[in-house]
Amino acid sequence: MSGGQINSRNWTELFVRKVRGILQDGLLLSAVALGTAAFLSGCSGLVSSANSTGNPPPTTLDVTNVQAASVTTSSSQVVWTTNVPANSSVDYGTTTAYGNSTPVDPTMVTSHQVTISGLAAGTTYYFQVNSTDSKGNHGHGGNKFNTPGFSLSGTITPTTGGNGATVALSGPASASATGDSSGNYTFVGLPNGTYTIVPSHAGFTFSPSGQSMVINGANVTAANFTANAAAVGPTITAQPANQTVTTGQTATFAVVAGGTAPLSYQWKKNGANITGATAASYTTPVTTTADSGSTFAVVVTNTAGTVTSAAATLTVSAAAVAPTITTQPANQTVTAGQTATFAVVAGGTAPLSYQWQKNGANIAGATAASYTTPATTTADSGSTFAVVVSNSAGTVTSAAATLTVNPAPAPAIQVNPINFGSNVVGTNLSQALIIKNTGTATLTITQITETGSAFFSVSGFTLPLNVNAGQQTTITVAFLPTSVGPASGNISITSNAPTSPTSVALSGTGIAATLTLGINPTSLSFGNVTTGTSSATQNVTITNTGNSSVTISQINFGVSGFTMTGGSAPVTLSPSQNLILTVQFSPTIAGPANGSISIVSNATGSPAAVPVSGTGVAPIQHSATLTWSASTSTVSGYNIYRSTVSGSGYTKINSSLVSALTYTDSTVQSGTTYFYVTTSVDSGGNESSFSNEVTANIP
Repeated sequence: MSGGQINSRNWTELFVRKVRGILQDGLLLSAVALGTAAFLSGCSGLVSSANSTGNPPPTTLDVTNVQAASVTTSSSQVVWTTNVPANSSVDYGTTTAYGNSTPVDPTMVTSHQVTISGLAAGTTYYFQVNSTDSKGNHGHGGNKFNTPGFSLSGTITPTTGGNGATVALSGPASASATGDSSGNYTFVGLPNGTYTIVPSHAGFTFSPSGQSMVINGANVTAANFTANAAAVGPTITAQPANQTVTTGQTATFAVVAGGTAPLSYQWKKNGANITGATAASYTTPVTTTADSGSTFAVVVTNTAGTVTSAAATLTVSAAAVAPTITTQPANQTVTAGQTATFAVVAGGTAPLSYQWQKNGANIAGATAASYTTPATTTADSGSTFAVVVSNSAGTVTSAAATLTVNPAPAPAIQVNPINFGSNVVGTNLSQALIIKNTGTATLTITQITETGSAFFSVSGFTLPLNVNAGQQTTITVAFLPTSVGPASGNISITSNAPTSPTSVALSGTGIAATLTLGINPTSLSFGNVTTGTSSATQNVTITNTGNSSVTISQINFGVSGFTMTGGSAPVTLSPSQNLILTVQFSPTIAGPANGSISIVSNATGSPAAVPVSGTGVAPIQHSATLTWSASTSTVSGYNIYRSTVSGSGYTKINSSLVSALTYTDSTVQSGTTYFYVTTSVDSGGNESSFSNEVTANIP
């Protein structure tokens, strides 16, 4: 830099030294992965350019390496270098107009250092260095730095009010923070001064409502608040309901209210307060007909307000007449499977309610003057039925009526037709014929005959064949077609059932045998597989797609580099049954490998072939080479850290300190992006902060 002008060579030097200054013994790092280099700068805010000029004329005053170092909350050192001895001064301020200057240090040096003091914390400062050599040549260089600020923190309790609360900060700086799950909040990077902190959270008030805190050269803590839940006014969630009673009874009115406790209640009758009626419900004294038409409402109150319920009306009726039974239920006799109906006639003040009982237990839904049973069984015989009749004046129970259920005298037979569908000629197929006795007496079968096609036969029984009521038996029906085509027949069952003889239709179709195999996929290709490794397995599914069993006598496969499992032979596959062959490619040498799986069977088209191919390829070794600039401090060596996530998760990859300024990572994986940083370590074992991060993309 000369006379305020920066040549490309000096900008490059300025950039490198600026990064070193900011990192304070950090490192400028680059990465090379498979011939591709990535370069990341520090955070100086300066951009370097290529060195495109030679050394300047010796009469030019060049200012380089301008940087701020040892920045504190109130001071900073500014250093720079000139190519010839010159004096030193710095212009600085909170804008690029500066406004402040240090005294000129007349000492003629090439390495310059000026300390700026009296700075404000948490503030950005702009500065320009100035030097003049003995020949009157002037040089300048500019940059900026930030002084660190202070923090202000506190806690809002309890956490129900602190968690999610918004805290507003005003003063020399304005900001907003949110309370965490423990009610804690923090503001950082603040300059000195007086601040006002005000919390807010819906449904809460705070004590105090706000605080004033002073930051004067140190962090401030314990700016604490207490959250108090705000009261909610009462609301009516369930209004009092109208009530109807009979003279001499009491009536109860109730309300359900919400709001912040405690809630107080005051019931009113016809608009006037009822003495002592201060609960959520109110029960009247014994009523008279004079009370009929009165209205009742309640006023609910808490610290946040008052609400009045809707008015409920009381209706008082004259005294009711208790029920009486005028006609009792009568005994009933039915046959199993039938229903029975019981009825009662009762008197008394309406409405009357009814509840029928069976053997003393209530019958669900039986609430009318008559009751009809479900279809009866002999198990219901002897059961008793009575009814309880009720109204507002009382209850009466009828006499019990008895149900008699007689069994039905005859059996009943139930059968279904049999369809064998399609069956291969010469193959015997059997099905069970189920004979059910759905009657109430024993079913006796005396004759079973098959007529129609000779392809059908019946067996598995001994005559006479008895089947108890409600039970079933089975006989065997077989279908053995000897030719292609449909066939039909009939089984006739003679028994003591009223519907005897009973006919069972038989049907089926004879079809020719087909011997076929389906193979999926028809070929296997493993593509490129690295030598010394194994591919993922691939399957070949052999399925019997015909209607008859297929015998596989041989499965042959012997190609170098391939292995096959699951292919033991001989094996017989039933229709739709399959066999799975599993193949894996594990090449030991580079180059193509081809072969075929041969499947020998009695199926059409045997032998079947499944081509198999793959190529062995040599492994590729990847690496990433890192280089960095030496630390400006005296160090014992360097550590290298790596992560697959930018900015975090770094893991040290060197086993001992690296003394050189380069390192090659040979443990990288193909197709992965890595992020690297380095640190320097001095003789005392002290380790610097991370350098800038570089990226290496591994192909």
